[in-house]
Amino acid sequence: MKKSLTALLVLAVLILGLSAGFLAKTDWALRIKNKLYLEYNKQANTAQPVDEIGDTYGIDISHHQGDIDWSKLDKWEDKKISFIYIKATEGATYTDNKYQQNFEEAKKHNFPVGSYHYFRTTSDINDQFDHFIKTVDKSTQDLIPLIDIEEKKNWGDAEFHKNLQAFLDLVEKHFGAKPMIYTVNSFYNNYLSGKYNKYHFLIGRYGENEPNMRDDSNWTVWQFSETGKVDGIPKNVDIDILNKKYSLDDILLK
Repeated sequence: MKKSLTALLVLAVLILGLSAGFLAKTDWALRIKNKLYLEYNKQANTAQPVDEIGDTYGIDISHHQGDIDWSKLDKWEDKKISFIYIKATEGATYTDNKYQQNFEEAKKHNFPVGSYHYFRTTSDINDQFDHFIKTVDKSTQDLIPLIDIEEKKNWGDAEFHKNLQAFLDLVEKHFGAKPMIYTVNSFYNNYLSGKYNKYHFLIGRYGENEPNMRDDSNWTVWQFSETGKVDGIPKNVDIDILNKKYSLDDILLK
């Protein structure tokens, strides 16, 4: 029985080894590998109380939050809201229908505020840039612009990074500062890791474990919840926290 069990284990190892050699050549295998890596690290991470991560909180909003009563908006739980990012545009043609109202109200109520663009890989980058800067008045921005990157369809790796970098360069030249990049943790590790280290990152990873960036880069802002309850906002809202390694001054547009 012992010899039979040993033989079966050896056979299993050989099969797994051969399979790994074959699958490693496929994109599908790479995706499985990345997923396993992320799941492993998710389990390996030691959860840390959010209060130990930092003490500066913010939110990001769009029309999805509905009609906001800005006179009530002040805190999440007992934490003061110290900055707000507001969705402005998406792709080459879409403008969030609450952008102007939300932006004006945020300014009126003295919140440091910035604007974000959802980057589409199905639209020309110059058209997207023109749409963004026609919608967003740089003279009224308190925070560096935020570029939301969550898709990679339609372009191969080389084209994706070429176009994304060109777009980021256009935004930097116009605003006079590098934009911050928003993405979810898995997208960062799969596609952005090690390539954009000169940029601030706002990383979405919901739960108790802080962002786990494969290249050991520092995240600047962590979006740790998408179900925040804030007085004045009728629907759930994303809650963000600034890494204690940074200050709000690091993301101000100067």
